[in-house]
Amino acid sequence: MLLDEPSAALSELIEALHESLDDYQDNLQRLHHDEIAEEFNGAMNTRCQLVSQLEQDAERYLHLRPRAADSDREDFHHLWSKLKSLVIDEQHILLQERAEQERHLISLTARCQSYDYPQLIIGQLEQLHQHLTDQLKQIKTFQQST
Repeated sequence: MLLDEPSAALSELIEALHESLDDYQDNLQRLHHDEIAEEFNGAMNTRCQLVSQLEQDAERYLHLRPRAADSDREDFHHLWSKLKSLVIDEQHILLQERAEQERHLISLTARCQSYDYPQLIIGQLEQLHQHLTDQLKQIKTFQQST
């Protein structure tokens, strides 16, 4: 099924959000800093709820079905992250990757906010944008303190 531009943008955002949840799960297994792990776990739980609701409403109002994850890309990203952590401090790498991913998600969310969606989805995009912005600020705080 071909998607119009707004639906394609929202589909791309939802897929990227799912990838970010997978990355958070992986990061939690690799982190050795309790405060950061606790923050990541809380962010992951909040994001999971936001994504679930956005996905349900996108299907309900836009008839948008989630795409299958690109497992090859996820596997490559995971392997690349592990290789980098052999050379550079793993916590530094994790925080840098988290910040990059949050900026990318903020960009995708802003793109979606430029389209006309049902008001409910617009509100969810605003909540998501705020969540991502808050999380990026928290990651930057962790980067400065380590």
